[in-house]
Amino acid sequence: MNKTPVITCLSPSRPRHSVQAKISKKVLIVDDEYLIRYALTRFVEDEGFVALTADSSLNALKSIEEATPEFVILDIKLPDSNGLTLLKTIKETNPEIKVIMITGCADIQSSVEAMKMGALDYFEKPIDFDKLKNLLALSRQEHTPENKAFPREDFVFLSDAMKDIVRIVERLANKTDVTVLVLGESGTGKSFLCKIMHELSSRKDRPFVEIGCSNIPEHLIESELFGYEKGAFTDAKAPKKGLIEMAEGGTVFFDEIGDMPYPMQAKILNLIEEKKFRRIGGLQNINADVRIIAATNRNLYELVQAKKFRLDLFYRLNVVTMEMPPLRKRKDDIPLLTHHYFARYGSKYDCAPKGITPRAIAALQEYSWPGNVRELKNLIEKLVIFAKCGEIDVDDLPPSIFTLAEAESRPKGEERPAESRESVPREGLSLRVMEEEFIRTALRLADGNQRKAARLLDISRDTLRYRLKKFEIDSSEYGG
Repeated sequence: MNKTPVITCLSPSRPRHSVQAKISKKVLIVDDEYLIRYALTRFVEDEGFVALTADSSLNALKSIEEATPEFVILDIKLPDSNGLTLLKTIKETNPEIKVIMITGCADIQSSVEAMKMGALDYFEKPIDFDKLKNLLALSRQEHTPENKAFPREDFVFLSDAMKDIVRIVERLANKTDVTVLVLGESGTGKSFLCKIMHELSSRKDRPFVEIGCSNIPEHLIESELFGYEKGAFTDAKAPKKGLIEMAEGGTVFFDEIGDMPYPMQAKILNLIEEKKFRRIGGLQNINADVRIIAATNRNLYELVQAKKFRLDLFYRLNVVTMEMPPLRKRKDDIPLLTHHYFARYGSKYDCAPKGITPRAIAALQEYSWPGNVRELKNLIEKLVIFAKCGEIDVDDLPPSIFTLAEAESRPKGEERPAESRESVPREGLSLRVMEEEFIRTALRLADGNQRKAARLLDISRDTLRYRLKKFEIDSSEYGG
């Protein structure tokens, strides 16, 4: 006698009611298991939708062509195709269809891949019907998770590229044991995104410890990360906790992981895999309840090929990967970011200009921003500090923006017209003289304030002090 299989994702039993007056949208349920289709059919009909079903990719495509459903609830494993392949086909043929992925086997990489391809959300079996109900209700009112308030007011965007990033971050926020690798050019906001991921997680009340892998001297990095016991070396007169231990319960962010010294990479791999470490000179392992997030602007695969980065660590970090898009690929965000930074620095310095003209905004959008969002932010700060009354116009923008934009738009191999080229003095150019002049100009504009001058030059205050000593410049001569 055949037994009826037990299913754990049946919707809560409730009185059946007439839904004819409520029907407004169609939901296609694609799963090769009959009981899953049956349970989801009852659920979506009780929520006021028309339920359509398919047991394969082929039948699903036929239903989509004939009925054009507003939603598709799609199993990732189908008898004739992978659900991700069907998701891609659906999004290519009709991007307006909202697809919700379901799976019986939790796979975080598939989840991230689905979100990148445009899935509305991703549910593991047994399905949480309350969450599914809320998701359908929001979408029914033409809202999606992209419209949810992000916890940081200074994280602003309009572009689809950034919406995709945000959806993945929201999805990963509470997967607090999953290692995340964030890639992207310098200045795109990788560390900022990692802080947001921490703030969204259940670890938000615990420390967020940022470790700059390129900033700590190689001979100190092990003791800084793992600490040491008393007597471990000559100056170790008392035990000291390392940064990993200080992050207990929170998040450890390895910034520029590609610059991690090769000998230390094996210890980082062990930390990620075992969630344990040992202080220098210690005999006991210490448990590390931390989430690991890493970021880099370097190509880790090329570093692996050059024997500068461990292959096993690369694979261990590459569990979930996100890539921050450069600003030149999210130009829709430039006007929003510009106004945002004008408001921020206008309030900070109490000297905001009245605004910025459309012509100036258009010029900013034409520029390629090699320094990405950081470069835009620094430019707006300078414009606010030294702005005159009225609106910022193209004449107020630095010439470099137009020079680079012109060079990039010129056909390859074509030179600038002779009359527009910079003339070089017969005695030549001295880099030292130019550098000194830049520093003196910045000090003059900043009235001798070293902090403001360093900001104008986009260097650290320590670097500026070094240059002042090098050129024997006294900042007090400029009012500081």
